[in-house]
Amino acid sequence: MPLGARGWIGDGVRGALVSADGTIDWYCPSGVAGPPACWALLDPAGGAGRVGPVRDGSRAARQLPSSSQAYRPGTNVLETVLGNGAGGRVSILDLLPWPGPGLSAPGQVVRIVTALAGPVDVEVEVIPAGPFRPAREVAPFDAGLVVDDLVVRAGLPLYFEPLGRDAPRWRGTRRLVSGETMVVTLDRRGDEHPLSVEAARRLADDTEVAWRSWLAPISYDGPYRETVQRCLLAVRALTGPVGAPAAAGTTSLPRHTGSERTADDRWVRLRDVATAARTWGAAGFAEDAEAAEAWLRQAVSNTPLPWPGGLDSDGQPVPELEVLGLVGWRRSQPVVVGRPEGILDLDLYGDVIGAYGAAATWPGGAGGGGGAWGAGRAWDAGGAGGAGGAGGSTPLSAAWAALANAVDWVADHWGDPDAGVWESAGPRAVLVASRVQAWYALDRMARIGRAANPLDLQAATWHQEARRVLTWLETDGLAVGAFAVGGGLRRDGAPDGDDEPDAALLRVAWRGPWPPAHPIVGATVDRVLEQLGSGHLLYRYSQRVDDGHAGPDSPDLLASLWAVRALAALGRWEEGHERMEAVVTLGGRLGLLAEAADPISGELMGNLPSTAVHLAAVDAALALAAGPR
Repeated sequence: MPLGARGWIGDGVRGALVSADGTIDWYCPSGVAGPPACWALLDPAGGAGRVGPVRDGSRAARQLPSSSQAYRPGTNVLETVLGNGAGGRVSILDLLPWPGPGLSAPGQVVRIVTALAGPVDVEVEVIPAGPFRPAREVAPFDAGLVVDDLVVRAGLPLYFEPLGRDAPRWRGTRRLVSGETMVVTLDRRGDEHPLSVEAARRLADDTEVAWRSWLAPISYDGPYRETVQRCLLAVRALTGPVGAPAAAGTTSLPRHTGSERTADDRWVRLRDVATAARTWGAAGFAEDAEAAEAWLRQAVSNTPLPWPGGLDSDGQPVPELEVLGLVGWRRSQPVVVGRPEGILDLDLYGDVIGAYGAAATWPGGAGGGGGAWGAGRAWDAGGAGGAGGAGGSTPLSAAWAALANAVDWVADHWGDPDAGVWESAGPRAVLVASRVQAWYALDRMARIGRAANPLDLQAATWHQEARRVLTWLETDGLAVGAFAVGGGLRRDGAPDGDDEPDAALLRVAWRGPWPPAHPIVGATVDRVLEQLGSGHLLYRYSQRVDDGHAGPDSPDLLASLWAVRALAALGRWEEGHERMEAVVTLGGRLGLLAEAADPISGELMGNLPSTAVHLAAVDAALALAAGPR
């Protein structure tokens, strides 16, 4: 079953994938980054739980199509309707209850199964497993099944029996007449929270109301509004009470079937939190934006330089990368948990500095003006107060000392080779995109510092270093000769050196030293689109680049959405809309997006849902809203 034929249900702490046949094949009950109880997504022996019409075991019966799968409007509550091929139909309402006092036990998945047309025989099928290992205990009881630390409860008498000689699966069945409902829950052992049908319905109603209430402040009313809503809901479902979204909900889903390009993305990326702080605010969610800024403040204040790309939700280092001996999605390996050490990303400092003082430019924020999002230097026009400056105090303002130290570090290291925004596992390279971001970090901090104190010597030093970076960009980086645009990757830094395009350079259209009308900007965007394009999608970089992995890559959705935003900055509205619609279409009926898409079939690839991609889709829609349609 394609990756895209799954919906994500989450409460910001935990999450699960529900496939179109009613199977949960990915679920981490202790938290998104915790050990999974269901992981059949990565190995046939992994845990899974299905609810739906009984299948007789034949191949045709085991592939019963879903009649439909969709989110309840304005929520992360997912409804799947399945038929049994004989006129019977059931609705399965899946949710992780909205977090709040007394609503549910931690880690509980609630599945409300209602016969729409019956009678219909419903099965509750469980493939037992422990966290990335076989189950050590499987014990049926009168209404469910205990599997190690997971309790599957049917809410009414349901006898589970093993299927097969080696008992790899357990199944209980129940006949429902038309209109009859049963409730199936997945709980962590010790947190069992039995639910009656009435209690489960109230919980579902409360959760739907809570999600719609959360979404109500949205201030965006432009094109792709439904896409924007779904993207914001997806990111919020990955964002815990601390305000920092996980980069994605899964690990080790490959960027191309059979490729080595796998990663554990269940951690928090500083770049994503910085982007969320701006995007939440621009869309009208000031409370969520402030929570993201507050988390970012703590993270940058407590994390030694150079900053790692990822931390856990508590702002602590991510466990070291571990390779697991699992089959992998469609035999794509390696399956990994944790992150590799030693990744140097000079690119992320521009993103983090860009979040500084963002609250001062949100609509209704301290700085007023409503200029929370824009192209070019719109961020510099507002929120320049900084440490006691005119823009007022924001959560990130308290991190001024840490940010100043970070920019001092950037001033000393902007010329170093690094892994860049794509965190390449290949040899470190001189990446022009990282130097554009270094320029932005230096220039922006210089502006903020001088706005607070025109005689600030530290700010003057940052300004001088920003000028040095700009000189390099205009001689060796992008502009060589009469605006002949270079690529994005120069391993030796010389004009005649190895030169490859890099989709990360698209950001010069809104975060670079030159206005969008400058020849360098248009030429850079055109070169990236021409050399990295795959229809309306884009690869991250040329397939000739050694990124430390064998095999092909797939077009990247973050890069593809950056192209939309770059085209909007250049006023090329129709091209932008064509590319936006191509990406939106990939999300299908559910509207969820992953990291990448297969270049032939368009099937979603990589970990999902992807926070960076959903935030980029919101930013792209905001950019297109500024022009004609």
